Amino acid sequence: MAKKGRPVKEFHQYLIEATNNQVSHRDYLKEPAVAFLRHTIEAKSSIDLCIRTLPKKKNGELTKDSKDTVQYLAISVLPTIMGHFETYQRYLFAGMFDMSVYLQGFKVKTFLDKIVKDSKADINVDLERLAAFRNIGTNSIGFVIADNLKGWHSPERVNNYFNAFLLNHQFIANDDIKRIKLLWQLRHSIVHTGGTLTFPDAEKVEELSDWGDKTFAFKENFILEVARKLHPIIKSGTEGLGNGFISKLKPNLDAQVTDRIDEFFRVKSSMSAWL
Repeated sequence: MAKKGRPVKEFHQYLIEATNNQVSHRDYLKEPAVAFLRHTIEAKSSIDLCIRTLPKKKNGELTKDSKDTVQYLAISVLPTIMGHFETYQRYLFAGMFDMSVYLQGFKVKTFLDKIVKDSKADINVDLERLAAFRNIGTNSIGFVIADNLKGWHSPERVNNYFNAFLLNHQFIANDDIKRIKLLWQLRHSIVHTGGTLTFPDAEKVEELSDWGDKTFAFKENFILEVARKLHPIIKSGTEGLGNGFISKLKPNLDAQVTDRIDEFFRVKSSMSAWL
């Protein structure tokens, strides 16, 4: 119950403009890989700061309460990272479609037909969702398509979406598909079943098969490992698609256009050794 004299606020009244240099959609529109990797580093650094400042035992180990705190924080950070991973995928796809006007021989119908055939996707633009983009100066037709595609949590389906560009590069390599599927399943279980892996969900990922009906938490370095292991995945996927895309550009494009394309496929991180 609110104290006497204190105004009662509704949830929406607690919203404020982010003051923590948070990665925005404008960043993803310009350099999707750079934006995502920056978010993973900031998430990792936030957990690191908490670990450094939380109470510890005389031997330097975290106290039980401190360990509990880190577990609460880490399990809340993973869904945010995966939300940014989905945003990265969508904006990479959207930007590539928008810039496909610069590709030699690119046919929109062939592209869309391949997505429908390989992904069994039903590309019907929701006009009400489309209307929400009205009067926005940064409209992206590619993002409208991405917004109407389903299955961004499925690496296989996402691969099919990017394969439609016919660039001879698999966005998420076979060796990395298991890792991405495992992270998506953990995110699903945090968001939808309160951090408990149901028996059916545990059976979906081989590495989680022993965790059926168990509530899970993460060790202290989990978010660091997520950030570290995602770096080479992002580098391989973005640069591989970028190299294929650039190899198919029309000749004699304006330097401003080619500079924009180079910037879009750039992969850079403050933790360059992780790349």
